[in-house]
Amino acid sequence: MAQGMASCKQQELWSLRHPGAGSSLSMQYAGIGVIVSMAFLICVGIAMISSATISDSGTHFFKMQLVWAGAGTALCLAGAFMPLDWFYRHSHWGMVAVFIPLLYLTIAAVSVKFAGSGTIRFFPCAAAIKGAVRWLRFGPIQVQPSEFAKVALVLFLAAYYGHLPRERIKGFGAGIAVPVGAAGAVLGLVVLGKDLSTSVVIGVMILAIIFLAGVRFRYVLIFILVGAILGSAFILSSPMRMKRITAWRYPAEAREGESYQLFRSQICLGVGSVTGTGYSKGYMKTYLPEPHTDFIVAVIGEEFGFVGMMVLLLAYFLMCGCIVAIAGQCRRREDLLLCYGVAILILVQALVNVSVVSGWIPPTGITAPFLSYGGSSLISLMFLVGLVMNVLQRNLHDIWQEECSQSHVIPIAHGTNYNPPKNLSNGGDKNE
Repeated sequence: MAQGMASCKQQELWSLRHPGAGSSLSMQYAGIGVIVSMAFLICVGIAMISSATISDSGTHFFKMQLVWAGAGTALCLAGAFMPLDWFYRHSHWGMVAVFIPLLYLTIAAVSVKFAGSGTIRFFPCAAAIKGAVRWLRFGPIQVQPSEFAKVALVLFLAAYYGHLPRERIKGFGAGIAVPVGAAGAVLGLVVLGKDLSTSVVIGVMILAIIFLAGVRFRYVLIFILVGAILGSAFILSSPMRMKRITAWRYPAEAREGESYQLFRSQICLGVGSVTGTGYSKGYMKTYLPEPHTDFIVAVIGEEFGFVGMMVLLLAYFLMCGCIVAIAGQCRRREDLLLCYGVAILILVQALVNVSVVSGWIPPTGITAPFLSYGGSSLISLMFLVGLVMNVLQRNLHDIWQEECSQSHVIPIAHGTNYNPPKNLSNGGDKNE
């Protein structure tokens, strides 16, 4: 009884800040928009991966992306239909599950840096690609733990702030030190793994969630300041990153070196012009290194032009807008924070990738959500969309109950028998 009263009180406090007004029909339309946008992006990604690689590698990458999409669909359904509270209750174990492999890869990376590349053999399953130790290899399958760190962090922060009383959120200890300390430990390992682009995306997502949760603004500013200082120090301390920034500022001088991929990407976009060359008719993509990964958007720009790029961005904005619309009708704080976290994560990652391909920011190794080749990114993002669908179902039930109560309709649970009082008739109470 006391627990129920506390829950009601918490719900009341939350409703003062976020009323969550809306109809079940609008929420259903938002859910359809999310699914349609995701399906569209995945299908476009598979088609473009085939176009980018079929001349060199045949159908290998095309078939593998189909496999990843199938596995992602299974996890999306699991996220949509498993009890949502179960994910919230065990979110701290998710943090542990990503922290351990990230720590393992960090130790392997440090060993390779100071003792030579040959030491990688002492770390089973650790894989070094282009000097970066970010992957775990299990036979033909490679897993990137930093992609799943995004899932763990969104769930953990949503669950933590969602069940924390508002007066404690305002405090420094419970409101900022504990969650940011836990999230910072995972984020720090991602940074040490030299995955700066993923670190930026994760950092923006963490910042957005703690702000929306109601943490004092001065603590948010401190978080931004510390992050900016550490990020700048991390960049300035690396000659390779400084060289990459210099090459980005002067691409013509380094077009055969550090800026080779960026230079070719901009040529692809230029050749595509407004309407593009047509599907699979692009020729500059053949000069682009690994076009099916981080620079898949450049292939889209060449073959479908500016129009194709705008349609792509519209799909991203539609998906994230629909997720925000679902969040706007959530009755629980943890559900709202989860939806906002997923929307910000997808949108920021998409904008960073498009900005890199267009040459607006220095090149970083970040995938285009749902488009780029890679199982870890696709599966983790599809699982997050499944969680959003789970939130949709739960809050649709709440909205349905509210609409029934406002219409003086008594909702009947499945499998129960309802016998109306005998003193009631079609005209109401006879004794009135």
